Amino acid sequence: MYRVMLVDDETLARKGLQCTFPWEEYGFTLAGEASNGQKAVRWMEVHPIDILITDIKMPVMDGLQLTRWTREHLPWARVLLLSCYSDFEYVREGLRLGASDYLLKPTMETGQLKAALDKMKREVEKERETLRLRERFLREQRGPAGRHDSAAAGTAEENGFHRRIVQQAIEYIRCHYTGMISLQDAADHVGVSKNYFSELFKKVTGQNFIDYLIEIRLNRAKELLATTSLKVYEVAEHSGFNDVKHFSKLFKKQTRMSPAEFREAR
Repeated sequence: MYRVMLVDDETLARKGLQCTFPWEEYGFTLAGEASNGQKAVRWMEVHPIDILITDIKMPVMDGLQLTRWTREHLPWARVLLLSCYSDFEYVREGLRLGASDYLLKPTMETGQLKAALDKMKREVEKERETLRLRERFLREQRGPAGRHDSAAAGTAEENGFHRRIVQQAIEYIRCHYTGMISLQDAADHVGVSKNYFSELFKKVTGQNFIDYLIEIRLNRAKELLATTSLKVYEVAEHSGFNDVKHFSKLFKKQTRMSPAEFREAR
């Protein structure tokens, strides 16, 4: 069972979700509820959860602050935001902070909630698998002794684990960059959640996933422009860009030359 925390300052909204959604039938347990983020934090400090469902606008501590706290203190947990039509800017900020999804309270249906929860259930499983892989990797590095003599050594091993995951992702990117490839695809390939992978990739490479992918594609485009007679739109296609105008814009931004000018300069 996946443990769910429900946070909403409207008592009727909380009770409605609690009573109308068949939690256990779908593999979830409604483990706790609270009327604001501050109360939720106190509860989650003692009772870790897998999924947080929270309203965005609440007194004392709102859903955005609660999302930030949850991502920092319970990194495996997923967050589902509940919003009204006028809350779009808040929703966008919540997603930036690491929320997995959002639903509109006025139109939310059981099927929509189930779909969102199923999606987050899969993400939680990936996060758990990541933790298991990390622990196994660390045990293997420790050897028979089962411990290290210095903190500098859980850190070197953990960094090694991170680099191994990112290296697997880079190999995947280099094999598939000419096709449709997303952050989610790369995360799925290495078996971790999208948010965790995004943070890990930036930490190890110093670049966002999309910036790295664009750089790989542009480097390939430069090679093709310098060594072949392919037309610019063909170079774009062979480099993984499906829009030649977008390709030309990115190319000029990086090189300060158009693709044609770059070819002439070679």
